[in-house]
Amino acid sequence: MKEQIERIKTKFDRLKQLDKNFEVFGSEKHNYLFNRTKSEKELIDFEKSHSIKLPIQYKEFLMKIGNGGAGPYYGLEPIENGLFADLDYKDKNYLNDLSKPFPHTEHWNLDFGEVTDENEDEYFEQKDKEYFQNKWANGLLRVSNFGCGVSMNLVVNGKEYGNLWVDDRCNDQGIYPNPYVENRDRITFLDWYEHWIDNELKEKTTGNTVYN
Repeated sequence: MKEQIERIKTKFDRLKQLDKNFEVFGSEKHNYLFNRTKSEKELIDFEKSHSIKLPIQYKEFLMKIGNGGAGPYYGLEPIENGLFADLDYKDKNYLNDLSKPFPHTEHWNLDFGEVTDENEDEYFEQKDKEYFQNKWANGLLRVSNFGCGVSMNLVVNGKEYGNLWVDDRCNDQGIYPNPYVENRDRITFLDWYEHWIDNELKEKTTGNTVYN
């Protein structure tokens, strides 16, 4: 893991130099800057507060690189923001419960049937009442905002511990693994982050993207 952290730092510095005009998606927001790192004590306190153990890869990133900032899409969220159920409308009364296990192991969605003129009101009332309940995202820590209500999430509790999952309920797509990384069934935090850098470096140097 130490080698991967150092490799990520090196690749990141190269990407930052190549993208001086902030052409990479989201770079104008994060400006290739990181928030200050977290101490081990701060992270242990966070773990105790939420009755979890953070995946070691993510924990090392927070301690060695930064607590949010530059990263995929609109950048990485600080760990404190990871609790919010909705990254676009951060409400302290609407948080994910990290202490409860993430309930899914496969792509999950709900089928409310077909919406018609006759059932439209009932359809959306039922959907809002059930579909967006926080129970479906227990054990998920928000790590990046994709935009349009979609978030990238790290499972910190449950059978999928340490893997990245997508919460795409805003687009009726449910919650699913494999955050847009081809040829990968599951992906962990550091591999996901390094894959983002590799793709952007490939785009910058050849005009193509890399999938692995």
